[in-house]
Amino acid sequence: MDKLKFFVTLAIIPFFFSMCIQDDDPDIFSLKIGDPLPEFSVKDNHGITVSTSTLKDKVSLIAFVNTGCPDCRAELPELEKAYQQLNNNRNIQFIVISRAQGYESMTQYWTDNHFTLPYSAQDDATIFNKFASRNIPRIYIASSDGIIRFTSDDSNLITTAILIEQIKRIELL
Repeated sequence: MDKLKFFVTLAIIPFFFSMCIQDDDPDIFSLKIGDPLPEFSVKDNHGITVSTSTLKDKVSLIAFVNTGCPDCRAELPELEKAYQQLNNNRNIQFIVISRAQGYESMTQYWTDNHFTLPYSAQDDATIFNKFASRNIPRIYIASSDGIIRFTSDDSNLITTAILIEQIKRIELL
């Protein structure tokens, strides 16, 4: 019986690994470079409305996370450092939007980690689904005309240097 379990497990393992390979999956949706930002509106943790229209004329970084996600937890400090270096520039706006993570748990995580980066806690994935169907962390940087010029997903963890380089490059467009 143990040999049967072993062979069944051996046969199933490739199936599980193939579930992570999603490039050819037609059901995956994600905005791409050159796409316009979708219409959306959220309130940040200070009660300020951030929307497609309020981002007009600014370079905007929109990040989708959930603090239960290990990759998100790894990228959030990088986002915070980039925000700290660029937050005095009124032509740049950052917003982190949760994918199905409520206000209390998101606020607790921000407090525990001393983050100052603006965030919007969302109880569901409605806003996220306007941008993508799967995979977080996910970052979009759009130019002042609302066109996405840079994207990043969970396939490569982002660094502060890359974020700043991309924002400055896009700001010059």
